[in-house]
Amino acid sequence: MYAVVFEKRCLRELKRLDRQVTKKAFEIIENRIAKDPHSAKALTGPYRGLYSYRYGDYRIIYEIVEATITVVVLRVGHRKSVYDGL
Repeated sequence: MYAVVFEKRCLRELKRLDRQVTKKAFEIIENRIAKDPHSAKALTGPYRGLYSYRYGDYRIIYEIVEATITVVVLRVGHRKSVYDGL
């Protein structure tokens, strides 16, 4: 199981989202991403090295640091704007 670390920006974004969306995001991060982070879609192009997990209209964008067995959650947000400013 991978350790999970959240960027400060991500935590601020989570506070702005609906409670149910945030709750679902934490469930997915804890039960799916932390256990098997490679199961999500690997991103390409300028986002190479990042992964995207899709749930409904929302995305969880994260990076895997194999050296420390850690998942760094970068963004959680609506699919329309989650990639802006990455």
